[in-house]
Formats: sequence, C-alpha cells, structure tokens
Amino acid sequence: MKPRLRIFILSVFLVCSTLLRWNAQAEVKVIETDSTYIIGDNDSKVDARRIATQEAKRKALELAGTFVASLTDVKNYQLSIDEVKMYTAGVLETEIVSEQMRGTTEHPEIYIKARCKIDTNVLMAQIDRYRENEDLKDQLGAFAKENDDLKKERDALVKQLAAEKDKKQAEDTRSKLDAVLSKEESNDDTHKVWVNIGPQLIELDENNPDIGQNDLDRSAAMLQKAIAANPQNQRARFLLASIYQRQGNNAAAESEIRTALQYHPANPSLHLRLGVLLRAQGKYDMALDEFHFVERVRPHNPLMLFNTGMTYKDMGHCGKSAPYLKRFLREPQSRKFPKRREKAVQVLRECGERPGHIRRLGQR
Repeated sequence: MKPRLRIFILSVFLVCSTLLRWNAQAEVKVIETDSTYIIGDNDSKVDARRIATQEAKRKALELAGTFVASLTDVKNYQLSIDEVKMYTAGVLETEIVSEQMRGTTEHPEIYIKARCKIDTNVLMAQIDRYRENEDLKDQLGAFAKENDDLKKERDALVKQLAAEKDKKQAEDTRSKLDAVLSKEESNDDTHKVWVNIGPQLIELDENNPDIGQNDLDRSAAMLQKAIAANPQNQRARFLLASIYQRQGNNAAAESEIRTALQYHPANPSLHLRLGVLLRAQGKYDMALDEFHFVERVRPHNPLMLFNTGMTYKDMGHCGKSAPYLKRFLREPQSRKFPKRREKAVQVLRECGERPGHIRRLGQR
C-alpha cells in the first residue's frame, strides 16, 4: 500500500473513531410526566384543563432538573440544585402529548401528559452560555421567580375556590384564577420565543447570526400577545425590545425597556440595554447614567465597560474613555468580543496611549 494512501486511511479511521466516541457520550433523555385535576363544583372544565396543563409542564421540568443535576459535567460546575433547575427550565421546552377526561359523572377529572427532551450535548453548551452571561442569567432568574410566585398564587386560589360556598364569591375567585392562568400562559408563549431565538436575539454579541424576518414578525406577535395578558412580563418586553432594536426601531425598543424598568427598576440588564439604545440615538449623558448604574452593581461587566468607554469617546473625552477601555481589555470575558477588542485598541491608539502598553493589553 502506498504511504499516502495508508496515511489517508489512518486519518479517516481516527476521525471516525473520534466522532463515534463523541456520539457515545451524547444522550437524549425523554422525560414524561402527567397531571390529574379533579373538577370541583366551582370549577370550569376550561380552567381545570389549564391548571392540569401547567402542573404537567412544571412536573416535567422538575424531573428534568433532577436528571440534569445528576450529570457529571453539571456536578463539576458545583451549581446548587436551584441553579440547575433554573438553567434547565430556561433552555427546555415542554409539549403536551395527550389529554383525556376521566373519573365519573359525579367526580370528573382531566388528565394531561407532558414531555420534554434533553440532548445532553446541547444542554451543556447552553448552560455554559448562560453561566458566562449575566444578562441571560438575569432573564432566567426573573422567569423562575415569576413562575414560582404565580404557582403559589394559583395554588392558593384553587384551594380557596374549592372551599367557596357563595356563588358570587366563587365567581370572583374564578376571575382571579383566570388572570393568574393567563399570566402563566403568557410566560409559556414568551418561553417559546426564548427557546427558539432568545439568546442570539438579546445577547449584545457581534457574532450572532441573522434571524429571518418571518421569525422576527411571528415572535413579535407572540410577545405582544404575552404582554397584553401580563404587562409586567419583563422577559417579553426585553425580547420585544431586542426585536425592535434588530429592526432598527430604537425608539420603540427604548419604550419597551423603559416600561419594563417601571416594574423592575433594579435590573442591571435592563439598564445596560437602555444605555446601549440611548447611545445609538446620540443621547450620551443619559446613556452614561445607565452604564454607571450597571457599574455600581457589576463593575466587571465587559459590555458595560466597552460601551461606557465608547460613549466617552463619542463625546470627545479620551481621558475618561481610555480607563474604561483598558478595563474592558483586561477582563477575560472580553475575549468573547473580538471585534469590540479591536475597536477598543483602535480608540486607545487614537487617544494617544503608548503603543507598547496597547499591544500588551490587546494580547491579554
């Protein structure tokens, strides 16, 4: 056999062996759960189905979180079980696979089965992405807290409704329960957008791929519906603002972020996004107010450092711009933004920084 042919065959063998080992490490886990809701005298069948659906989805994500916590790679991250469940719920989508009426005429019940699939390779890559991005973690944290609060509120109303004897009071309680269920369903719609295009849409990352106009329009319609059902839905407003920004409508994006801040004034991710939008519109002083807010709570955030430095440069203040851009280049996370690093180095040169010092910073 000729040497070149032998080398080629050996190379193919090595590549195939590597792929087989990689695929052997991957696992697709299917998790199915169910939920049964007994329909009481004060319940409607529609609301009973909605409640059973929410419970089946919640149980599926709970089991998924428990499974993910058992994975060796996740254990190596030394995450708490709450963090694991937050990440898992943030990247998985559940589906309803069956439903049926059961029980007797006197005691009817509705049965719902839900399913979610976990591709461990994809999941680990997504968890890595979320762990490294404070903005994404903010969104997941807000989502998890809101869902927990809504479940507690729903459980209390279901218990109250079951015990209610007065028809008028029962009607009032059903109305409150309907509002809570609408908010939970609003979160479900928002989550569908999040899973499909969320991270690449909201990350302020120069490497994000384009998203088709049809996907943007369809997602915007779902988010607008979600906001109509729950005006406090922070993630829906954040995503919708990101769509508007992607489409070049900075004024509409700013409006959504400002509305979200009315409900969640301490969220640094919202302040960072507002600052970016204000800078894009030439409102530099207002943008700096937002970036300095972020700096007080997250002094090492690379995107805050870069945008603060660039805003000062836009205003012609090299003396204030350079320290922020140097801090940006020193941050290990800035490696995720090579184009911004190049721009920071360019601005430092324009501002008269020593070439040797700039070169060392650029190589960090």
